[in-house]
Amino acid sequence: MKKKKEVERLNKEIERILAEAVRQQKKAGQKVKVDYELSAKFSDNKGKLPWPVDNGVIVEKFGQSYHPVFKNVKLPFNNGVNISTSRNAKALCIFDGIVKQILVMPGYNQCVLVQHGNYFTLYCKMKGLSVKAGDKVKVGQALGTIDTINGQTQLHFEVWKGSAPQNPEQWLR
Repeated sequence: MKKKKEVERLNKEIERILAEAVRQQKKAGQKVKVDYELSAKFSDNKGKLPWPVDNGVIVEKFGQSYHPVFKNVKLPFNNGVNISTSRNAKALCIFDGIVKQILVMPGYNQCVLVQHGNYFTLYCKMKGLSVKAGDKVKVGQALGTIDTINGQTQLHFEVWKGSAPQNPEQWLR
């Protein structure tokens, strides 16, 4: 139940942040510029983007899933994937962009939201961040260390097009 609330809280907060970013971009006369060239380059790389960890395996998939034992119990919708990796692994930026925001969420520790034109990537369950809001980041750059929570070292990773979640597995090579 606690995990469900944490997932729902993260989903709502990310949706709020992205909806606000899209709203700002649409405002007439607004000075917020979308880098459409960067968006096109990001879009052109669908299925070719590097993994956000040096080594890992997806342990929770994107979308709706059900409890492994109680088959009729729906788990919260996963807007991303959870990637199990080694202790003290670094979360790596998958594409050039700008750090839009740093979030701290219960159950997800520190999260980094990176903007790539009108695309966004989110990296959660981190500690010891090496970036801050406003930083320009490059593909492969370490964003911080993935934290070990309850004995598990997992990166929660999301890809968004505007305010619509995307299946990260379709974007990564």
